[in-house]
Amino acid sequence: MHTKRIISPEYIVYICLWLVLFLMPVAIFYLRAKADAQAVFRWEEVFHIWSWFLLFFICFTIHDIFLAPLLLKKHIGAYLASGLSLLVAFTVASGFFRDPGPMEHRPPRWEMRDNKKKDFDAREHHHHVRPLGDRFFGPEVPVNILILVGLLGLNLGVKLYFKSEQDRENLQQLEKEKMYLQLQYLKFQINPHFFMNTLNNIQVLVDMDAEMAKASLRELSVMMRFVLYEGDKDWVKLKNDTEFLRNYVKLMQLRYTDQLTVTMDIPEDLPDISISPLVFPTFVENAFKHGVSYKHDSFITIMLDVEDGMLIFGCINSKPQENRKQEMPRQGGVGLANVKRRLDLIYGDRYSLEIKDSDEVYHVMLRLPINSNIKTS
Repeated sequence: MHTKRIISPEYIVYICLWLVLFLMPVAIFYLRAKADAQAVFRWEEVFHIWSWFLLFFICFTIHDIFLAPLLLKKHIGAYLASGLSLLVAFTVASGFFRDPGPMEHRPPRWEMRDNKKKDFDAREHHHHVRPLGDRFFGPEVPVNILILVGLLGLNLGVKLYFKSEQDRENLQQLEKEKMYLQLQYLKFQINPHFFMNTLNNIQVLVDMDAEMAKASLRELSVMMRFVLYEGDKDWVKLKNDTEFLRNYVKLMQLRYTDQLTVTMDIPEDLPDISISPLVFPTFVENAFKHGVSYKHDSFITIMLDVEDGMLIFGCINSKPQENRKQEMPRQGGVGLANVKRRLDLIYGDRYSLEIKDSDEVYHVMLRLPINSNIKTS
C-alpha cells in the first residue's frame, strides 16, 4: 500500500535552502564575536539581514507557486510578463524597504546618554539620508536583482529536475502496467462469457442469416487483430480505435433483443489524430453490463466529437429498475480503475472525466487532448 508523502522532496530542498540562508548570519556574527573580543553579537543586525531575506523569500514563493507552473505549461509569454512584473515589484518594495542611511554614521543606541547626543545623531542621520532616487537606482539595486534572478533560476532548476524525475517515474510505471493492462484488455475481450456468447450467436445466425454470420465473424476477427497488434501501443489512430468500438457494439448487440436501443453518434470523417488505445470500450462495456434490462426497454447512447482542441467522448445508458438499488461503479471495478490510472499516467492533468449517476441514467463524459503529430507506426 502506497503512503502519500506529507512533504514532497522538492519542498524539502527548499526548506533546507532557506534554513541555511536564515541561519547563516547568526553563525557568521557568532563566530565573529568569538574570534574578536571587541566585536559584539547584535541581534538587530541579524534581524536586519533576516528582513531582507524575507523579501527574497516572498518573491521566491510567489515565483514557485504562480509563475513557474506557467513556464512548465509552456506559457512562455505569460511567464516572462509575470516575471518582469515580479522584478519591478521587488525593486519598488526593496526601495521603500532599504535603510535610508548607512548604519556606520549612526551612533549605537546605548551611547545616546543625553539630549545633546540625540541631537547630534539626528543631524548626522539627516546629513547622510539617502536621496530618494538612490533608493530605487542605487548601485546595490542591480546586485539585489541579480541575486533574486539567481534564486528564481535555482527554483526553476530544482522544479524541472523533480518534474523530469516524476515524468521518468511515470513512464516506468506506465511501461510496467502496459503489459498488465494489455492482458486485462485481452481477458476483457476474449473472456469466456463474451467469446462464447458471441460464437453461439454467430452459430445461430449461420442458419438464420448466413451473410450476417459472416459479417459478425469478420468483425470478431478485426477486433482480435486490433487487440493483439494495436492494444500494446502507446498511441493509435482515432479511426482505428473507433472501428474497434463499432465492431464491439455490434457483437454485443447480438446478445440482446429489440428492447435495447443503441445509438452511436460518431462522425465518419474523423480527424487524423491519435489517442491512447482501448479507453472507450471499458465505459461501453460498463454500460452493457449495468444499463441493459431483459424485461424493460433500455438504451445506450455513445457519442464522439472534436471541440476546441479536445476529443469528447460520451456514453449515456439507462438504469433498469431492477438495477437502481445498485450504484453504478464510479471509481471501482478493475476496468474503470485501470482506465483511470492509465489516463492519469498518459495525460496527467490535461484530461477530464465526469461521471454523473442519477436515478434513471448513468452519464460518462471524457475529454482528451488531441495529439495530431504522433507517429503511430
